[in-house]
Amino acid sequence: MNKTILITGANRGIGLALTKLSLEQNFNVEACCRNIEKSIELNNLSQKYNNLNISEMDVTKSESINEVSNHLKKSIDILVCNAGLNNGKGNLFSEDHNEKTINDVMNANVAGPFLTIQKLYKNLNKKDGAKIAIISSLMGSQTHSSPNAPIYRASKAAANNLMRSISSQLISENIVVCSYHPGWVRTDMGGANADISPEESASGLLKHFLGLKMINTGKFYNYDGSSLPL
Repeated sequence: MNKTILITGANRGIGLALTKLSLEQNFNVEACCRNIEKSIELNNLSQKYNNLNISEMDVTKSESINEVSNHLKKSIDILVCNAGLNNGKGNLFSEDHNEKTINDVMNANVAGPFLTIQKLYKNLNKKDGAKIAIISSLMGSQTHSSPNAPIYRASKAAANNLMRSISSQLISENIVVCSYHPGWVRTDMGGANADISPEESASGLLKHFLGLKMINTGKFYNYDGSSLPL
């Protein structure tokens, strides 16, 4: 039986690349995004693949996640918490860092994966050992210091901490929980000068997701599978 993967933020960048690759590898793909109408490329995929289901979901709103949860027909083998937000690369005094943008980033990058896992827990394939991947960033590592993007960094550090907490809770149920640095990727967020394409990132990530064992739970990885410091 084909595995089912649910991907948040599936309409662009790494999420879209993961969606395409998962479809090519015959996964049942649950692709979630905030606005289906604006997700043109994702909608085009639905005309080509019958193993794709697209749902509108706001990861910061429990009701929205519950709506998706209640309509899932298959258990989730791999849950990818990819949806995220960056409010700019400025420093402490940047105008990008104000109350609204700080709340938006923290809600998307911290509350988002927390609520997604909390509300979709009942949909996980616990019988066969589900896997949860939180897309974080090396910028969230305590070993990676720089004055730029302090709120984004803090949100990804918090996402890594969430991964540690949730992995500790779910270890007794044989559910693997890890976080990942997707690489410096040529996306809207990463910019045109980044090191790798979304396709390269997605290929490494999916390969590692599929190889996850309980020994990996609670750890932070690069997209190529190498270990990273929290």
